[in-house]
Amino acid sequence: MTATPSIPKNKAPRSLLQRIGIGIGSLGIALAAALAWQWWQERALRTAEQELARGNAPRALALAEYFLDLHPESGRAESARARALVGMGKGAEAGAIYDRIGAASADDLIAWARSFMLREQWSRAATVLEQALRLRPDDADALYELTTCRTRLGRLSDAAESAERFAALPGGRARGDVLLGAIHADANDPDAAALAYARALALAPEAEGLQVPPEEFFEQYATVLMNLGRDDDAMQLLERGIAARPTATSHHLLGKTLARTGAEEQARSQWMTSIELDPSAVSPREELVAAALARADLADAKKWIGPLERLTDRRFQSAYLFQRLAAFEKDDEAFAAWKARADSLRLNEDRIKSLEQMMASAPRSYWGIAVRAHKFATLGNWPQARDLFEGLPKQDDEHPFITALREAIRTEGTLPSIEEVPLNSK
Repeated sequence: MTATPSIPKNKAPRSLLQRIGIGIGSLGIALAAALAWQWWQERALRTAEQELARGNAPRALALAEYFLDLHPESGRAESARARALVGMGKGAEAGAIYDRIGAASADDLIAWARSFMLREQWSRAATVLEQALRLRPDDADALYELTTCRTRLGRLSDAAESAERFAALPGGRARGDVLLGAIHADANDPDAAALAYARALALAPEAEGLQVPPEEFFEQYATVLMNLGRDDDAMQLLERGIAARPTATSHHLLGKTLARTGAEEQARSQWMTSIELDPSAVSPREELVAAALARADLADAKKWIGPLERLTDRRFQSAYLFQRLAAFEKDDEAFAAWKARADSLRLNEDRIKSLEQMMASAPRSYWGIAVRAHKFATLGNWPQARDLFEGLPKQDDEHPFITALREAIRTEGTLPSIEEVPLNSK
């Protein structure tokens, strides 16, 4: 008879629940191990994101690309790579990534917008930033950059709105007022600009910690005050700017205020200092020539006027000075030639001013968009010109200027003359 195996004491058979518990425990250990392995593998990606937060874009890019070599389908790594490329100023490469994968967060939207800004595609950047602000309405960077885009597009009312929102954020008032001052100045509202700059200076008495260096802030504020006829106040600001860091612009503007208050010799000294700081400076040289002609000092006028001749095919002020010099020398033939050129340039500058006013007053109008597209194309920014023209409807009775501009933008060819734009257009 076969003996039944004895069961050792304390070794009772496992129950079903015990066996299930052991199985679950084993599964949990395996799952934990898998998660730990994934966590370990993603270490490079986490470090890349940390480097992005620190502003170390090159290191972040290297880590993101290392991770992508192992995990080429990782959208998170692609996003980190795109943001790093933006941080390194490589807008086209970053934009190509976002075009492919889209944006998964407000941070991605802001980085995508910056990729457009790096390529000066202000319309597209503004659209993406508006999307980011719907997710994060109080994002300071997005508000600031949206204001920049709107200003570049001539949408000054919209720019003032986003600048006000930026200024209302904690710690944003002074920098926001600098934005508002510049926007109001562009909108030909010097009173509002002066108030905004005054508020900024009250909060930052040394003009430090702003988005522009102190000397540039003082130049901007002083220019507004000069437009209001407040030359003494402007002079004080310019002197403070020069004390912070002498610039050719500050000395030129200070010379103008001195001349307007009757201190002609001091003005002349400031203009010469401006040219010493920047030998290519045009405006102070023109001021010196005009001042010499005003006192009938032809020798001094000729001393300064020579380098201006290269500008007389496009700058009315320079051509007009040559016209005045010819008049003093009683050279009738030269006078007639210079007068014809100066008159043509003056009419062209007057037309440009009228068109600038039209764009400022009606930036979203049919002709406002067309003229701004022409301006961007003139500056060589064909992508932005195309973006603007995409929203311009084609009409059956389209103006010849619009037809020619449409084709020029499409082919990046010769632009039609702005002389063809009807000044009473809307």
